[in-house]
Amino acid sequence: MGDEGEQIQINLNKDVNQDEAIIAQEREIEREIAETIPLIGPKVDLSVLQKEYAEDDIIYQQKVNDLKNKYSCIRKMRPDGNCFFRAFTFAYLESLLTDTQEYK
Repeated sequence: MGDEGEQIQINLNKDVNQDEAIIAQEREIEREIAETIPLIGPKVDLSVLQKEYAEDDIIYQQKVNDLKNKYSCIRKMRPDGNCFFRAFTFAYLESLLTDTQEYK
């Protein structure tokens, strides 16, 4: 392969602030994600989970079937770090709309 004394050269443009370039790249990635994935997705059947993952994973398929016994559908959230809070809050508010006793 190479000599131990061999150095790796990195070509950096001295005129470009690397921190600003990294931040700009992160913002571009976040923008692309925001354009393609909704904050809160529509209700979808649990069979979507079975199709997403390998069919040869028997344990996973059994767990999805167990979920089907209790739940009829799922909602996918944008995976942006706040997805748990968004999912919990949305599910709670949605349950208040259907359960009038809890709403009061």
